[in-house]
Amino acid sequence: MTRTALSQQQEKFFTALRNGQWEMPPRLKNLGIRPDLWLKEVSYGRTLYEWPNEGQRDIEGARVFGGWIAGFSDHIVSMTMASALEDGEWFTTTELTTRMFRPMKRGLIRIEGRLISRGRTTGFVEADWIDEEGRLVAKAAAAKAIRKMEELGADQFLKQ
Repeated sequence: MTRTALSQQQEKFFTALRNGQWEMPPRLKNLGIRPDLWLKEVSYGRTLYEWPNEGQRDIEGARVFGGWIAGFSDHIVSMTMASALEDGEWFTTTELTTRMFRPMKRGLIRIEGRLISRGRTTGFVEADWIDEEGRLVAKAAAAKAIRKMEELGADQFLKQ
C-alpha cells in the first residue's frame, strides 16, 4: 500500500514550520527565506509556495539574483522531499540544478514542488516557478539521499 499522507513526524515538523514555531536555521534567515509566510500548502510529495517578489533580491534591471533563486529552490525541493519521508528518516541533497528561462520580474511568484520518484534510499524532486502571467520562469530539480535521522544528525534538528 502506498502512503499518501504526511507521517506523524512530518505533520509535526510542517505545523511548526508554518506557524513560525520552528527555529529557522541561519541559512534561511540569512537568505531572507520565510516558509512561515510563503508556504501555502503541503501534502505528501507536494508543496506550494507563494513568494511576493517586491524587489529586495533584485540585481540591475529589476531581475532577481540567480543565486537567490537557487538558494530558495534548494529549500523548496528540500521541503518537498521532507513531505515524503517516513518517521525516523531525513535526507541530504546530492544534486541540485536550477534553470532560469526568463528574467523574473516583480509580482507574485507561485512555486510548486513535486515528488517525481521516491525509492528506499533516493528521491527526486522538482519545482516550477510561475509568474503572474502564468509563464514558467524557472525550474529546479534535485536528487536527495534518504537516510536515518541519526546518521545525518537530524534527530536533534527536528526536536526543537
